[in-house]
Amino acid sequence: MLSASFLLIIPIMKIILSIFTFILLFASYSHAAEENEVAASTAQPSLAEIPRTEPNIEQNQIQELLKFKTPDTEILQLDTGKEGEQLIAFYQTEGSGIKQGGIIMFPDQNTHMDWPDNLNYLREGLSNYGWYTLSIYLPSPKKDKIPKRTLPVLSAINPAQADTQAAQDDESEQPAETEDTNDSTPAEPTEETQAETPTDKAETPNEEPEETYAEKSDRLGSTAIAHMVQTESLSRFIVMGIGTGAVWAAKYVEQHEEEQDLRLVMINARNPQKSDAPDLLALLPEISSTIIDLHHSTRGMDANNFSPESPARRLRLARQKRMNNFHQSRMPATSDNWKRNNSWLLKHTRGMINTYIIKAEQAQRSIELNDKATQNKEKAPG
Repeated sequence: MLSASFLLIIPIMKIILSIFTFILLFASYSHAAEENEVAASTAQPSLAEIPRTEPNIEQNQIQELLKFKTPDTEILQLDTGKEGEQLIAFYQTEGSGIKQGGIIMFPDQNTHMDWPDNLNYLREGLSNYGWYTLSIYLPSPKKDKIPKRTLPVLSAINPAQADTQAAQDDESEQPAETEDTNDSTPAEPTEETQAETPTDKAETPNEEPEETYAEKSDRLGSTAIAHMVQTESLSRFIVMGIGTGAVWAAKYVEQHEEEQDLRLVMINARNPQKSDAPDLLALLPEISSTIIDLHHSTRGMDANNFSPESPARRLRLARQKRMNNFHQSRMPATSDNWKRNNSWLLKHTRGMINTYIIKAEQAQRSIELNDKATQNKEKAPG
């Protein structure tokens, strides 16, 4: 009997022991969960309290470019004269021993000052032939404001909303009713209204007009040339623009060619998608210094394309205005080998610069010297 009862007690004890173990595990787990919730609530704010932030793509790009290091390239961070603004640029001295001058490079929109497709190869390659190259970082232009939706657009989206908007517009246009419509004499101003009404319009502060992108790019170009003049005592400069950068380069040359020795080189020029951007076709006839226009368009496309930014339109304008300073050239067609394309770009650009800037100015200088010598010979003795 004792052995049988003992055998019955053993499984009951096992069941009780397993239940007790489960209770202990559940109690420890719930306690740990409560501690984790308290720690999370005290350490981290809730999702509603975390402010929404957007990544600054331009600032991140500048930080990555500033990490660029090469023994021949100097990273410039120069004050432009405006508070909180700096000129970020890659500067490379000439490597041939013969100073030809300086080249200021304006990059295309949505690229940067060391874009591998063109600017990197040009700024490093041209520095091996006597040119000091300085590639500017152009900030992204501000986007145009989204226009307010008009009534036809609203009626196409939601007719009920359009009727409500039209009723609100009609109510706002109606003049407010006064208590006494027959009395046309204006009410005398009280002391409170006299205090609120400004007596002199000049005392109210006028908001400063927003700076245009052309003014900002002009200040960056002036800072770049001033640096090259001070450091290397250069006098001859080429302002080179890639893509949309050609418009800002042409604008700079048009404004400063009288006080600075400037030439303009454009590569695949096109107008920026900005409402306040200057028109390239309007700028080119105003420039009297040398203009070199390089492009990649094919003959078939160029012959039938007369859009405002087509090379054929610029060539037609130069012929119409008799711009003897304008020189256009079609570059070799691009291929899948980007290294080969870059080498052709450098050779073609350097060849045009040698022909229409260096050699042309040497020939002009020799003609002037010969004319001066001839005039001295024709003078009477004594």
